[in-house]
Amino acid sequence: MHGSYRKMIRESIHESQKCQRNWDLDQSIDDKDKELIIEAATNSPSKQNLNYFKLHVIEDRDMIEAIHDNTKGFGPIYKDFDKNKTPKARSEDGRAHYEEGNGEGEWYTNPQVLGQMLLAYTKNEPTQVREEEDKYEEDRAMAIGLSAGYVNMVATQLGYSTGCCKCMDSGAVKEILGGESPILLMGVGVADKSRDRREHHKDASFTFPSLKPLKNIEVISYPQELGTLG
Repeated sequence: MHGSYRKMIRESIHESQKCQRNWDLDQSIDDKDKELIIEAATNSPSKQNLNYFKLHVIEDRDMIEAIHDNTKGFGPIYKDFDKNKTPKARSEDGRAHYEEGNGEGEWYTNPQVLGQMLLAYTKNEPTQVREEEDKYEEDRAMAIGLSAGYVNMVATQLGYSTGCCKCMDSGAVKEILGGESPILLMGVGVADKSRDRREHHKDASFTFPSLKPLKNIEVISYPQELGTLG
């Protein structure tokens, strides 16, 4: 494999990991790219290839704005975030965020849903029965996570940005979706390159914090050894 191709994959991994908070809505997603992104979302792995979710592909701007209005879920515990103090707070009581005061403050919407295309994952019950009293919640969560991961990578390699959102008024969004209960929202679109990706799309006075310094996943390796076990 050519080294430059590995470099492209590596760059896509790190770029797709970021959540885009603002968009250049004067641009559009190419129809062929859109088809490929949807294909990625609906052809990702799932337990025994069962259909655990429905995918709503929303491009109607009024509908996207209405859903966005019901994504208030960011604040006020984040208002005093300080990446230099966070490790100390975590070591003391396990909190992911440094905070002070009584928690009063403004709640912000999640503008990652405002991209040119909004994907809404809702619940679907597979008609196939694997075994008596089978439970699908864990399999559904994994299937949706894998689908969103496929969308992240494919959209990024096509030159777009993404952002996932679970902070929402589920009842209000359910009504907008015609009675379908939302599990995950995912914005896809063209990033506004003139702004910091973390700056709120509608309120430039607020910039979302990044907790990337806290992500340090332990990798436990079992290297191949000569011989056999036993």
